[in-house]
Amino acid sequence: MLYFESKHGVVSWDENLQSVLVEWKGFAYGEEFKSILLQGAELLKQMGGSRVLMDTRQGSAIKAEDKTWIGEFFVRRAYESGLRRLAMLEPASMVAKLSVTRTVSGLGSLPYLQENFTDWDEAVEWLSVTPKPALAIS
Repeated sequence: MLYFESKHGVVSWDENLQSVLVEWKGFAYGEEFKSILLQGAELLKQMGGSRVLMDTRQGSAIKAEDKTWIGEFFVRRAYESGLRRLAMLEPASMVAKLSVTRTVSGLGSLPYLQENFTDWDEAVEWLSVTPKPALAIS
């Protein structure tokens, strides 16, 4: 189900995965960048979901001010919207890959699980795993 589309990104709901899909298409920054991520968080909340598949294979580098916004605002917003597992398909461009890697590592400890992948099927498989509840220690 298509939810949002702009020149640089698409946000949709995948019924089979029970997941939000965010697909980046080139370089987005500022309000456009924020809008794509916020639309993803809003759809996650509306659908009562907990999983996001972020496809950054066609994405680009992230501007410094957008990195700051992610750390100061978006991580909390995504978690409050229900995010518990995020599978990220890494950018094809080495420059973009380094930028995304630096951004994620600069966030420190996240309130949700996140893994990076180069293969779609591996990302989907990881995203589909239901974590086992922690065992009570008596």
